[in-house]
Amino acid sequence: MDIISVISSILSWLPLVIASASTYSVCYILFKRKLKEVREAIDVLDDALQDDKISEEEFREIWNKFKAIIIN
Repeated sequence: MDIISVISSILSWLPLVIASASTYSVCYILFKRKLKEVREAIDVLDDALQDDKISEEEFREIWNKFKAIIIN
């Protein structure tokens, strides 16, 4: 195998590798955002359950946090 065919082979795979890497990075960023939303919703739920009573305001906040996770 000569150097020309090796370079040609590398150059033919390069766009696929770059596209895969950029897709992976976008998916990773979106996953991190969603995970942060879940963490924040669980924190709100934990704070509401601290006194074993959930007020109407706390319920609405919890509901809106979890609804935002599902919808977005």
